[in-house]
Amino acid sequence: MGQETINMRTDSERKRRLQTAADLSHMSLSAFVLSAADERAQQVIDQQSATTLPAHFYDDFFDSLTAPPASTLIDAAGRLPGTVRRGD
Repeated sequence: MGQETINMRTDSERKRRLQTAADLSHMSLSAFVLSAADERAQQVIDQQSATTLPAHFYDDFFDSLTAPPASTLIDAAGRLPGTVRRGD
């Protein structure tokens, strides 16, 4: 994997705070900022990649997946030629 460069500008107070945190973490400033940014990037990606459901809806949804199909669903599937057949 090749190396890339990211250039940033910031005010002196933010840089001081970041440097203090980096020092306390025994990391270089660049490593600390990159680590924090990467962690936040993954959180944003994870949030956008998942669908959150209320607990009762989640339970009802998964219960419906294990329940026998409704007769109307079986009838509708039977009208689709050669795609879905229920085997008993």
